[in-house]
Amino acid sequence: MKIGELAKSAGVTVSTVHYLERQGLMLPPQRTATGLRIYEPSASQRLRFIGQARALGLPLAEIAILLEITDGSS
Repeated sequence: MKIGELAKSAGVTVSTVHYLERQGLMLPPQRTATGLRIYEPSASQRLRFIGQARALGLPLAEIAILLEITDGSS
């Protein structure tokens, strides 16, 4: 899915997706030959998880640790 579709499915803005990519919380998307970002469906789940963790008051550094643990177990 494209970045706008991803953002909409997770209830965030495109800017938020870009920010989380820069912070290393989102896995790098595949890119088309023209550079268009293409995200896996699991990226939406990841964004929702990050949003829920933030809503609980977790800082991004702690969320990053949780994601590392999750990524290592797959």
